[in-house]
Amino acid sequence: MKQPSFVQRAIRKIEKTLSSIFFLDQWVIMIGKDLSHASLQWPALRPLIPDKDRYWADPFIVQKENNYYVFIEEKMYARGRGHIACLALDQDGIQLSNRVVLERPYHLSYPFIFEYQGEIYMLPETAANRSLELYRCVHFPDQWQLVKTPMTNIYAVDATLFEYEKKWWLFANVKEEGGSSLDALHLFYADSPLSDQWTPHPLNPIIKGIHSARPAGRIFSLDGELIRPSQDSARRYGYALKFNRITKLNENEYEEVTVSEFRPQGGKILATHTFNQAGNFTVLDAVIRRIK
Repeated sequence: MKQPSFVQRAIRKIEKTLSSIFFLDQWVIMIGKDLSHASLQWPALRPLIPDKDRYWADPFIVQKENNYYVFIEEKMYARGRGHIACLALDQDGIQLSNRVVLERPYHLSYPFIFEYQGEIYMLPETAANRSLELYRCVHFPDQWQLVKTPMTNIYAVDATLFEYEKKWWLFANVKEEGGSSLDALHLFYADSPLSDQWTPHPLNPIIKGIHSARPAGRIFSLDGELIRPSQDSARRYGYALKFNRITKLNENEYEEVTVSEFRPQGGKILATHTFNQAGNFTVLDAVIRRIK
């Protein structure tokens, strides 16, 4: 492959510098109604845009009574770490409020929310603390209690739980010493999501490569098929979404095949890397380019 010349590299560097002076590339939330992973279109999605001093990413949506709650990573640019916030929406997807719901002395993101035996739990990313931490909701949506640390001494990102065939499966990208957090998907299993005894899958890492390893939201079932959303970071971190059909999942085997993808449209939308649904709402995140 022909390498760019010195002049081309210099031009790109100048363009990047000028862009950073006049524009802000910001993660925001996108929301749409009555969409499936196969029918996603950017014009059908409406942005929820934060102030320019922060970004919003990793949305997980929960329906409760007549309202919807979108749990997100919120990071202030002036701070070195993110926390978990919650956007309350009405039945039409209009934002009613925004509040911080979980904050620690280290970075938090990817607030994986699930219900088990009548309780609501959150498994946020706590890789900065080299752990997996499980929280139980004691007052929805803004009070959470640490109940268990299922794994320690591990740099696991975007942990995603899924119940299948009477077992709980935990998908997470694991960063090894000197490695990347983008390209090695590991799988663990246990009899309960509250377990602190998770067995590593013998094929770990079950998926290798930056094109589809890292999780991008809840695994879901559609028309009898299991679909695992993942990130495609080939062009940049969190560039696009891929949807992968799981064809084998047991204690000894794992196989999947990519069935569709969703890419940024270019121009003002530069990346997207999380997909989730609840009720008839779909939420994504996206990097948009704004004038500073």
